[in-house]
Amino acid sequence: MTFYFNYFKNKFFGATLLARLPSYKCNVDSKLSLHILCQEEDVGMIEWSVRSFLEHTGLCPRIIIHDDGTMTKKSALLLEKRFSNLRVLFKKDALRALSENPGFKGIIKKFSEGGHKVLIQLIDIFLLSDTEKVILMDGDVLFFKQPQELIDFVNGRYPYDAMVSWQNGNYDLVINDEYSKKYSVRERKAPEMNPGLIVYNKSSISLDKLVEFLNNTKRNYNDYFLAMTGWACLLSQSNYKFFSEDKYIIKGRPTGETVMKHFTNPRRHEFFGYGIDLSRNRRW
Repeated sequence: MTFYFNYFKNKFFGATLLARLPSYKCNVDSKLSLHILCQEEDVGMIEWSVRSFLEHTGLCPRIIIHDDGTMTKKSALLLEKRFSNLRVLFKKDALRALSENPGFKGIIKKFSEGGHKVLIQLIDIFLLSDTEKVILMDGDVLFFKQPQELIDFVNGRYPYDAMVSWQNGNYDLVINDEYSKKYSVRERKAPEMNPGLIVYNKSSISLDKLVEFLNNTKRNYNDYFLAMTGWACLLSQSNYKFFSEDKYIIKGRPTGETVMKHFTNPRRHEFFGYGIDLSRNRRW
């Protein structure tokens, strides 16, 4: 019964609850950025997700919300008012910035202009991020404890170039066999990567690697999973590490040891049913 009450409260009165919370202010770390792809219907969910991240990490990255083309000015102004370190990058402004980027040409431009809007998560974030360390996060993620691994990576305490969340089970990368063998992407567990949470050193992945992936994917431009596959193939070529599999989860209900949960479909309703309240009760 509590689950359904919380779901109704957070899903349908979430805007009212969020309006009662104080605006979040912090001193921006110019070497760190957090990027989230957003559609208008997920603005409220993303605000909960961002608050969860900030409250549990204590970090203050420059937050860029990438509009998928549906966000309204009203929603953008609301988010920017709530967080001093956040700005919304509207799709039209992103297209302008991309056109001025020397890497936006050839096959990258073709995929960007003809592909699924979720490719913003790969191409736009890759080309337009300009900080030393970059965090990519989905808007249906919540934190429940301090993510020490993430914090240590950001503070340079790990000898890795990237960290990525893990998922139980493989998926088909749909790439050319020659490319797969060249980089041993399957042996390096690319099919087990989930882009719900990624942090990487900007300098560790070259533009040539992105071009090479796009030249070797066998997925259609409009394939929803193209961005996920792209990040998996790129990260697998770096000196990466998975976040702790038992603390950064997708399936199952959070325990006392859970740091983060990615509420993917068909479990997204749990984000509202218990996720928000559990995240708030653990810290804020």
